[in-house]
Amino acid sequence: MKAFIHTLSEILYKISSWVTGFILVALCLIIDYSVIMRFIFNKPVQWQYELTLVGLCWATFIGMPMAFHMQEHMKLTFVTDRLSPKAWRTYMDVIDVLLAVFLVMGIYYSSMIVKTSWVQFYQTIAIRKGVYYLAFTVGAAISVIHLIDNILNRKPEDAPILKLAKEAEET
Repeated sequence: MKAFIHTLSEILYKISSWVTGFILVALCLIIDYSVIMRFIFNKPVQWQYELTLVGLCWATFIGMPMAFHMQEHMKLTFVTDRLSPKAWRTYMDVIDVLLAVFLVMGIYYSSMIVKTSWVQFYQTIAIRKGVYYLAFTVGAAISVIHLIDNILNRKPEDAPILKLAKEAEET
């Protein structure tokens, strides 16, 4: 099971990276197109704002799990860098469990919002408003998988204090 979660986490990380990159490139092109149309041809693009809004939301919430995968989520490094390896592992596991609980609650409540907003459409693009809210649900689900992988594969040997000591010895 541990190997399956790790493999799934790696696959989802790669997919998230590609999807986020694609969305950001598409947003740059859409915004550039909109600026050119508005200021050079004096013909504003009506659909650009709503599509950009949906794209930024998806880029943010699909990019969020990437931070969890790399274990770069919000943490107090001035605390964790000074903890013993065992204390560091316990501290990080507690933080990851709390984050996973928060995200699971977020998945539950955001899925209710997706369900209620699924019948509504944007005015200028043929996309359901639920797609906008679905970004958090998907991103949170991927994040939970990364957090579980972090908990299962975290070793006391990875503690920052050991890395700092090793770096100090090398210099």
